[in-house]
Amino acid sequence: MRDRLTQSPELAGRTAVVTGGARNIGLAIGRALCEAGARVILVDRDEEELAKAGRKLGCATLHGDIAADSAESLAGRVLEDHGPVDLIVNNVGIATASRFRDVTKDEFDLVLRTNLRGPWFFTRALVEPMIRERRHGGILFISSLHSSHVRLFPHYSASKAAVAMLVKELAHELGPSGIRVNALSPGWIGPADDALRHRVPLGRSGSPEDVATMALALLDDAVSGYVTGADVPVDGGLALHTWMD
Repeated sequence: MRDRLTQSPELAGRTAVVTGGARNIGLAIGRALCEAGARVILVDRDEEELAKAGRKLGCATLHGDIAADSAESLAGRVLEDHGPVDLIVNNVGIATASRFRDVTKDEFDLVLRTNLRGPWFFTRALVEPMIRERRHGGILFISSLHSSHVRLFPHYSASKAAVAMLVKELAHELGPSGIRVNALSPGWIGPADDALRHRVPLGRSGSPEDVATMALALLDDAVSGYVTGADVPVDGGLALHTWMD
């Protein structure tokens, strides 16, 4: 499957923007898109790591913070430098380890700006040229199992639940324009102890590449051209019970 995606003519030459692209899942998706022949723009607030990622992949970069900067201005810089895009990957996300009675207003606002408000207005600004130019496009949100499973960080879970519903709304609204909108919900990505791995039916934690492979599948019209409004777990089966049980 990976070879098929890498060689896909559906992705080659298309312009893709990936937020939170300097590391982890965002970097893996950016790398996979580059390997598939897409013109990739990585966006991240960490200027040093972003520059390293750009050099490593040989792709364009844009330094910016979708939570602190104007999301519309950030999108405008993408359009000014690279023209209309075909693929949007809203990967950036943040959480803080606070419970309902402890979370501060600043924490709440940061999480909602980063996970919902920023991607909302960033995507909207990039979608307008797609519609005007009748470009068939793909939009992907990296969501979370905690859009529907308890995480004990309610501001984070609420933001991801909102993203899950936004995906459905956008799939309905943008579908007639030929734009597909989907989400991926990763499980535990990265090193895990034996107790957590024991909870995963497939017996291991996930890697950023596990998520990237499925991201390419959902962005590729040849593979998923009749899929929109979906939220696909990439979790090794963890959501069958979740680690909070």
